Amino acid sequence: AIAPKLEQAEIVRATRKPTESLDAYDYYLRGRASWNKGFAYDKAAIDESLLLFYRAIELDPEFAAAYGNAACCHTQLRNFGWVQDDGQENAEARRLAEQAVRLGKEDAVALYTGGFALTMVVGQLQTSAALIDRALALDPNLAAAWHASGWVRIYLGDAETAIEHLARAIRLNPVGPETFTSENGTAAAHFLAGRYTDAQRSPAKALQTKPNYAPAMRMLAASYACVDRLEEAHQRTTRMRQIDPG
Repeated sequence: AIAPKLEQAEIVRATRKPTESLDAYDYYLRGRASWNKGFAYDKAAIDESLLLFYRAIELDPEFAAAYGNAACCHTQLRNFGWVQDDGQENAEARRLAEQAVRLGKEDAVALYTGGFALTMVVGQLQTSAALIDRALALDPNLAAAWHASGWVRIYLGDAETAIEHLARAIRLNPVGPETFTSENGTAAAHFLAGRYTDAQRSPAKALQTKPNYAPAMRMLAASYACVDRLEEAHQRTTRMRQIDPG
């Protein structure tokens, strides 16, 4: 419970420092602040976050967590369809993720961010799960790692473990930037298990926080369709296309 508040306090401290006095860790913290904003489909925030992580790496080439977070920025840009060259973007994300894992063997943040990026870029699901498990062994209270673990378990087809891990992420940091995506992940896990009514509850919670969150709308639309609530499915699909034409 303390860890997320501590990071937020550190972020506030870093943003109050004059730019010319920043060191690698302060750039990293500012990158984390921008990354948190980027969860709400904010490309400018993710772009800024990526630049800040690269600056942290430039100042400290051994900064494992900065590599992992930069890799996640690239995967987020790719997932939202904001890249011009998938091949180049994937290669850079993989390079950063592998550096994070190589340099951060005892760094929980580096391991979970690097591991999750490898899941999204090259589909190394078993390797990624093992890296995230290692991160959680090092820091069992790292909410963002439980969040990443939950999504990797969905990709592995393990719905029940995914639900458990996502619930733990929310419990550890109920106001974290990942919370609404954890809610949507819970819905995806229920959908995977064929529990379509249960799958409707969590995205509704996510949309209370982020009303324009297209993935939650997609999940609701699919869940409604599977229980023959076709009019509601159509309404969600129409709204989703208005927000995210791609």
